[in-house]
Amino acid sequence: MTDSATQARRKKAKDDDVDVSRPELGEIVTELDKAVVETSEWLSRFHRSALCKVKPDPDLIAPDPAGHTEFGTWYAEREGTGIFDQPAFADLAVAHQSLLSHASIIARRAWRDDRVPVEEYDSLHEKHRDFNDKARRMARAFRAALSDLDPLTGTHTRQGMERDLAREQQRANRSHQPVCLALADIDHFKKVNDTYGHQTGDRVLTAVTRILMDSLRPYDSIYRYGGEEFLLCLPETSEADARATLDRVRHHIEAAIMQAEDGSEFSVTCSFGIAKLEPRQPLRSIIEHADQALYKAKDSGRNQVCAWSAGDM
Repeated sequence: MTDSATQARRKKAKDDDVDVSRPELGEIVTELDKAVVETSEWLSRFHRSALCKVKPDPDLIAPDPAGHTEFGTWYAEREGTGIFDQPAFADLAVAHQSLLSHASIIARRAWRDDRVPVEEYDSLHEKHRDFNDKARRMARAFRAALSDLDPLTGTHTRQGMERDLAREQQRANRSHQPVCLALADIDHFKKVNDTYGHQTGDRVLTAVTRILMDSLRPYDSIYRYGGEEFLLCLPETSEADARATLDRVRHHIEAAIMQAEDGSEFSVTCSFGIAKLEPRQPLRSIIEHADQALYKAKDSGRNQVCAWSAGDM
């Protein structure tokens, strides 16, 4: 893999595959749902003014009505950063601004005038429908993404794993670039739970996950495959590079100090099994190869990185 190609891939990952935590996804879904309700309530006050011929509230006729709303303020504080740099958010903000600005123009005179031009009122309804459609569609998408994240570790679940891996396999087939899968398993994890309790076990899982996330690249994928087992997808990575990367991760995990509920300190290790993601091989077979390599790492004393070979069958 050339340096320029790697840099291009990294840039694409930065632009398109923004890492969003589970709490952040939850906040986005909540704010999008609230925005739909808030906008409807804003328009209800607009209609009251227009129909009852009473002076509109100051925020309805402000120069920047969207800036006086909770959604407008929330988005403005995040605009252009991380996931909020995506076009869908910019489109939603434009729809929100267009709707409220249009309603504000009508509100300035509707409470005094006998009638509002039909075409202006129809346009207002169309803009309201457009905003609601965009906000609800985005909320559904982020809600789906939220359901695909493990609540404890924040990694992807197995729910969309095969779909994602099939897509990566197709990409590898087109680009002729190597891809490796790896299974990672925390050694003697049952002993951790038995000795220190399940709350400490959960702490270990989140700590190991954080090390994995911090040590891998933005476009690598991490899935919680089982209780203490993770599946890693490493695009554009040869077997030798995967070994080197995971050996470095293994050392980071081994060096980390874990803390139990009672304050006592201990450490854990992790074993890894690697298999190449061959373009025309069934995914289940490749994962089985990674599992066989992991078994070899465990059988060889744990805290090791092993790669699958035909001799392991």
